[in-house]
Amino acid sequence: MDNAVANPAQNQAADDTSSELTTNEALADSESNMHPVVAGFNKLSIVRQAAMLGGFALVIALTIAIFIWSQEPNYKPLINRMQDYNAQEIVEVLQREGFEFEIDPTSQVLLVRADELHDARLKLAAASLIDDKTVGLELLDNESNLGTSHFIETARYRRGLEGELARTIASIQAVRNARVHLAIPKQSVFVRDHRQPRASVFLELYAGAALHKDQVEAIVNLVSSSISEMDKGSVSVVDQKGNLLSKIEHDSQELLATKQLQYTERVEDSISSRVNSILKPVLGIENYKAEVSADIDFTVVEQSEETFNPDLIAVRSEQLINEQTVSGAEGGIPGALTNQPPGQAEAPEQIDPATGQPITPMDKRSETTRNYEVDRTLSYKQQQVGRINRLTVAVVINDKQSLNAETGDMQFVPWAEEDLARLEILVKDAVGFSAARGDSVNVINSPFMGKGEIELGSPEFWTQPWFWEIMKQVLAGLFLLVLIFGVIRPTIHSIANKGRSDEDGMGLDELADADDEFDEDKVTLSGADNFLLPGASESFERQLDALKGLIAEDPARVAQVVIQWINASDD
Repeated sequence: MDNAVANPAQNQAADDTSSELTTNEALADSESNMHPVVAGFNKLSIVRQAAMLGGFALVIALTIAIFIWSQEPNYKPLINRMQDYNAQEIVEVLQREGFEFEIDPTSQVLLVRADELHDARLKLAAASLIDDKTVGLELLDNESNLGTSHFIETARYRRGLEGELARTIASIQAVRNARVHLAIPKQSVFVRDHRQPRASVFLELYAGAALHKDQVEAIVNLVSSSISEMDKGSVSVVDQKGNLLSKIEHDSQELLATKQLQYTERVEDSISSRVNSILKPVLGIENYKAEVSADIDFTVVEQSEETFNPDLIAVRSEQLINEQTVSGAEGGIPGALTNQPPGQAEAPEQIDPATGQPITPMDKRSETTRNYEVDRTLSYKQQQVGRINRLTVAVVINDKQSLNAETGDMQFVPWAEEDLARLEILVKDAVGFSAARGDSVNVINSPFMGKGEIELGSPEFWTQPWFWEIMKQVLAGLFLLVLIFGVIRPTIHSIANKGRSDEDGMGLDELADADDEFDEDKVTLSGADNFLLPGASESFERQLDALKGLIAEDPARVAQVVIQWINASDD
């Protein structure tokens, strides 16, 4: 009864095992037919598969971007500020002429192909589209409407004045573009409401260019002189980098030191020009170098002196007075009769012997006044500012060229001491040498380092537009090669190896699984599979069940085995 129950269960387990083996064999056959790369990819986890697919998508996107970049032409700027021109007309001309162009939305720069830059510039110039659009006083030539207000007319005049100043400033060599903003207040009849006009100047300089302080001061003077009642301090000058160029020197000492340094440089340059003018015809411009250093005294000295000499007396002033009075007879009004009878006449005391007339008595007085002054000398002295205290001149002369009589070649030989002495005398006379002042003049001979000949050849090949076109293609190809052989190929090879290793180990794994299944079902198999007995490690119950199954299937054979065991034990 137990055997009858056990046999159907064993048969059902055997059928299930055989079906599972059939399914595994089918899967193994399908995987063995797959490409190793696909098989290896299927063995990866979901996360690694997603990461690998994303990486391949990124590689494809980079490849497409590099290919597009390598095919793009090289562009150069044609117009830097499109907002200063009529963009619509410029675009129409470029499209009509067939030029390829781009407009940078950030910087508003118009770009064209490098090989078409000059042609595009000529076409725009012929169409008068890249002319200066700065409006000057010609703005006033436009006819005004009858209803134009005074405010509009004033604004037009101010705008025209700003344009004229901008044009004038832009004509300076280092200035690329200029803009001027004027703040002219409205005139008022009240003094307390009077305000000074102001101006701001914006300069766009060329790349690498800079304005000297004198040039900035010239711009300030130009603007202040063009506007009525405008001071120099009311003008501000700013460059495109935001640097304030028109800084006001508030420190008088610093300003004085700057002027003194400039004066010293002018003195040194003047003396250097004298040395150059005397040595250039003799030696040549490339055969000597001269440097001058001047010690300038900027001390301001004022001296007043008053001296007296008591031994020398001088007449400062002299006054002589001589008086003579004649005493005459009493009388009335001339030509009128008096009411007094004449008195008795008296005989005169003295008679002039020459005329016989009586001498009239006279009163005389003489007075002399003299003023004497002690000798005094008053002197006022002011020393010249910027006197040269000491002068130092250094001149180095290259070896002179001489013809070698033996070889016939030109060679450099040192100067003789007599020649150097004569040149030193020339330099001393040219600079105004003064031994009392402590001046120093040194003329020495030293060979110069030879300069290689400068060959003005064609521009370097890497500066040509065609070079960069080729380099773009080469760089794109190199990047693709690195991408293929450095990233894609190793990745595919790794996946393929994983797929092959999985296929090689699949047969062994399936056999091991089948053995395990047979081991587990040894006691339940029937028919042809009964020869599989349980191992020594199996439990006693399983071994007993296996023996019962064998006895039920073939009792004669089991009896024969038992007889053989008995005979073997008897022996």
